[in-house]
Amino acid sequence: MRNLSLALLAAVLWGIPGAKASDVVDTYPETVAVLQLLHGDEVSAAHTYRAYARQARQEKHQNIESFFAALAWSATTRAAKTAALLERMEAIVIEPPAPNITVSTTRLNLRFMANVEAPRMEKRYPLLIERIKREGHAVAIQTVTHAWKVDAGQRKLGKSVLSSMEAFLGIGARIPSEFYVCQNCGSVDAGMPELTCPVCGGPISDYKQAHANWRFYRAIDNNPLLNDEEKAFARRMYEHIYASSDPTEHVTVASDALYSDVYRKWGLGPGRDFCLEEKIYIAGLEEMANIWETYQAIDTNNFDEADRVFLQEMHERYGNGRINLRREFARERGKTSSEAESVLETVEIVTGNTELSDRDLIFFRELISKSQLAG
Repeated sequence: MRNLSLALLAAVLWGIPGAKASDVVDTYPETVAVLQLLHGDEVSAAHTYRAYARQARQEKHQNIESFFAALAWSATTRAAKTAALLERMEAIVIEPPAPNITVSTTRLNLRFMANVEAPRMEKRYPLLIERIKREGHAVAIQTVTHAWKVDAGQRKLGKSVLSSMEAFLGIGARIPSEFYVCQNCGSVDAGMPELTCPVCGGPISDYKQAHANWRFYRAIDNNPLLNDEEKAFARRMYEHIYASSDPTEHVTVASDALYSDVYRKWGLGPGRDFCLEEKIYIAGLEEMANIWETYQAIDTNNFDEADRVFLQEMHERYGNGRINLRREFARERGKTSSEAESVLETVEIVTGNTELSDRDLIFFRELISKSQLAG
């Protein structure tokens, strides 16, 4: 994406069938192209930093996971901001392809972020600002300027984290444990600023703490009421939430939710400042527990006639043994409803399987039936 020239990017934008070339877009072609470039970069950066955060979690570098989680949130915030500005300019927002992410050790990931990627990003900002200055779109100029300052701050912070990690042999003794992200511009700080955001000047009420996933996993792993199978299901559910949540979504956890029977079993321990994904997890616990009970109640030794007929039809259509419904649905594109694909996603999360057993297939059938009854 970064290697695509601005002129070519603009040509792609207006070459999309049905794209609306509004007067605003015609007036600011270079500005639109620059914003598209930045949007694509931020989306890719969010995916990359989330991958780095997962690697840090695997290596038990909890503070560094928090740092990368903050960078990912910052990138998501800035991607949403550029997309919103493009939409106000009546331009088509081009979503980039999935990035090809190379994940190394946490130490090497930090080095690449602080010494290669961040400096490379910083160097291009003067050129981008010079391009859009000629068109004089004040909000866009401010957006790109803020992005430049945010990246500069992240590089400085990354070097500090890296220095601490290398000085203390990876133990992270002096690495901050809390990182905060400005919801307006994406600025990342180790600790809450005293007065206002140093980049955009916004109030500190715009800052939110970037929670790393290790808090969730620690709570689940230490829950004595869950067996290993249930813990694995809870992790899969959370990972699905983490991958699909909208950072702009607002979720409120009811005050009595933490005292329910279902929370006592599946919950995250005493109340605290839960992150967005944890709130979504808590809000869906009742449905999650019911779905799990439905799956556990399926007795492979006691299928009824309707179950046997369904399984026979499935195996006649897709072959003997386990069935990869996702692959079969892809082959039958256009013949499968979005409802069935959504139910299949739930089945894969609950069972942990993509190659579905007979029990998994009956579970799929039951969820489809309940969905149709609810509809």
